[in-house]
Amino acid sequence: MKLFFAVVLSFFVAQQSNASLLEVTDLAGRKISIEAPVSKFVVSEGRYLTALSILRPENPVQGIVGMMTTMGWTHPVLDKKLKAKFPEAREIPLFGSRSADSVSVEKIIDLKPEVAIFGLSDHGPNAKNRELMQQLDAAGITVVFIDFRLDPLNNTIPSLRLLGQILGEEERAARYINHYEKRLAMVRQRVDNVENRPTVFLQVHAGRRACCWGMADGMLGPFVEVAGGKNIADAVAPGPTALHTSEFLLNENPDVWIGTASGTLGEFKVGSLPVAMGAGMTTEMAVKSLSGYLAADEFQAMDAIRSSRAHSFWHNFYNSPFNIVVLEAFAKWIHPDRFQDVDPQQSLIDIYDEFMPFGVDGEYFATYRHDAN
Repeated sequence: MKLFFAVVLSFFVAQQSNASLLEVTDLAGRKISIEAPVSKFVVSEGRYLTALSILRPENPVQGIVGMMTTMGWTHPVLDKKLKAKFPEAREIPLFGSRSADSVSVEKIIDLKPEVAIFGLSDHGPNAKNRELMQQLDAAGITVVFIDFRLDPLNNTIPSLRLLGQILGEEERAARYINHYEKRLAMVRQRVDNVENRPTVFLQVHAGRRACCWGMADGMLGPFVEVAGGKNIADAVAPGPTALHTSEFLLNENPDVWIGTASGTLGEFKVGSLPVAMGAGMTTEMAVKSLSGYLAADEFQAMDAIRSSRAHSFWHNFYNSPFNIVVLEAFAKWIHPDRFQDVDPQQSLIDIYDEFMPFGVDGEYFATYRHDAN
């Protein structure tokens, strides 16, 4: 009997020693205490599975007891790969759809997570949803905010570090952060002494939204300046994004035009207008899709198109820890002479090979070509 109690006691002590009280500050500036590592949690957007894949490549869905929406909304091919390799991903309950209004706080509470991981500002609950936070807190569920979208330049690294602490994956988080910081430092160093800063217009959802929604002081907009350019929307946009007229674009006549591509292979095949990129797309397809969109007269009058300094990249990099490859692309497009050895597509492949449980499928960057219309 004494031996039995000794075994039980040692097991209890061992279990206790594996968890410790973690006191951290999340990306909303809230000081929180959590028993870490967390074993049961929910996430808002399914796209956060890319970050979890970096931290837990052997099983990205480990510990997830619920999501607002699946990764299939923004990463359908990657979602299929995830579910094929980790079948338990198919069984994760959903507690909402594609907006904060769709979230069922009752469902989250029923799932009994220790922690709810939300974005500081994305399609799910954010830091302004005080009632929801109070309800979850009353149920003993700790809310933690991360951010890859609102201010990715400053918040990507802290978000990954915070996730690593919560999930007990500090070492893997540190490895990716080290990679990220090296690539960021490389870009900063090469443009540190630039005197000429080419003007740039960064257009969102090219072909899906009216011309021309631009990113300014927020999201990926600040990446333009870090890459050695001047974002022409900064001086006139009232917020992170704003609608600009084609006349504004023609009058400003930026040196470089860059658009985010949210179109898919399926849309490209049926001739839909949104600039397409991503899974299943070849380089030629991506170039043809971009060049077809820019064939419109209002674009053809711009110097950026005439000099083939018009480019596109996959839209969903904007809310992802992979955003470092976008910075490399901007730097190469804005200052090609200083970044001849940089290949953003290869940089993305390298990240997947080193950190992810899957390989890259498709093309994620393109440059306009006159003969591709």
